[in-house]
Order: sequence, then structure tokens, then C-alpha cells
Amino acid sequence: MGTISLNEKRRSRFTLLQVMEGVEGILIIIAGYLTLFFKPLRDRWGLNYKEANSPFPGDHLVPQPRSEFVHAIEINAPASLVWPWIAQIGHGRGGFYSYEALENIFGLQIYNSDKIIPEFQQPKIGDLISFSPKVSCPVVISEHGKAMAIENWFDINKNSIYNQALESPMNYLHLSWLWMVEPLDDTRSRFISRNRVDYSPSLKNSLLFGPMGEPIVFAMDRKMCYGIKRRAENLYRTTLQ
Repeated sequence: MGTISLNEKRRSRFTLLQVMEGVEGILIIIAGYLTLFFKPLRDRWGLNYKEANSPFPGDHLVPQPRSEFVHAIEINAPASLVWPWIAQIGHGRGGFYSYEALENIFGLQIYNSDKIIPEFQQPKIGDLISFSPKVSCPVVISEHGKAMAIENWFDINKNSIYNQALESPMNYLHLSWLWMVEPLDDTRSRFISRNRVDYSPSLKNSLLFGPMGEPIVFAMDRKMCYGIKRRAENLYRTTLQ
């Protein structure tokens, strides 16, 4: 995979830091289940109500979501140093900068890079962003230096992606996911992760993509926000030396 080292691709044991971070993730998930009444606040973590309800690129992809969130974090680095980490998001690329140990317990084989990988810096519409060795979603929005979004149509019963122009499964999931950076000034920016989901209405789906799944998704996405923040700020410090 280009500049991704063989050791990074093949490692199967977790470091102490990864284990400790995994424990942190589990505790955040448990706290989420114990505080489900805070879900509306977690769904706009890092943003006020007005900011969270403003339009974002890609909202038209899932115009009437049954579930959605938008998470954001301020970063003490210019947007130009945040974008490279967004551009290389994905399995087999830069990873998702989240709880690697938790991801790989379930065999996702995701390895987070602390380096910018040159061959993944120009994402194009149609490129596939993988979440695991078996699940990939196409890039549908790519604005260099600003935003990248993916879209997925999933047949839940068959556990497979389908072509919405040819099929209409009874039990479907339609997802869009946006990652973007907006400048706040010359030295600060904000990373935003926005997820919108539509699905076949049923009690099972409402629970799975609502109160059952939300604490897990929140914990993993929150960690991604902090992971990108740390990497961008570290990169910025090296440019100032």
C-alpha cells in the first residue's frame, strides 16, 4: 500500500496505548447507554443548535434522514494541514483515526497512520473508501482542501451493497457521510463529520440505528475527531520549527 509499512499492515497485537484507548472507548460507550437522554446533544457534539442545523455539503444525498448526527472539533492548525488527514480516510489508506483496538477486535483490519500518504491525497468522485476488507462506499463529493463525502445503499437482509437504480429491497439502508474542514482564521480550523441515514421503517431498524447504535457511533466518531485534531496540530508544530 505505497508508503504504509509492512509492519503497519501486518501487526496483529495491540500496544498498551491502544488497549488503554480501547478501554476508554468502552467506558464512553457505556456512559452513552446510561445517558440516552443526552442523545440530542451528542448528535450535535461540538456545535450549537444553529450551527448543527445549517446546511452542509451532501445533505441532498439523504434528504429526509431518519437518523443523523454532526460532530465537530476546533483544531489549532490551518485547514490546509487538516485536509491531508481527511483525504486519506479509509481502510487500507490512512485509517479512521479512532479506536483501532476496538475496530480490529471485530476483524476490520484498520490501521491508523500518523503520516501523510502521498498517493491518497487526491480523492476523486468514484474512488472507493473501504470500512473493512469487504465493505466499500464510493466518493460522491470531493472538493480538494475542503470536503469529501461517501454514499452507500445497503440491502440489510442480504448484507450487501445494491444498485438503487436496479433494485428496491424491502429492508434497506441509505447512508451518506461527509468529512470536511472549514477555516476559522489563518491558524485555526474546524473539522466536521456529518452522517445521515435513511432505512426501512421497522422497530428493529429504529433501535439499531437509534438508541442501540448511537453510543457506539458517537464514541468512535468522537475519537476520530480527536485523532485528526492531534495529527493536524502535530503537523502544524513541525512546520513552525
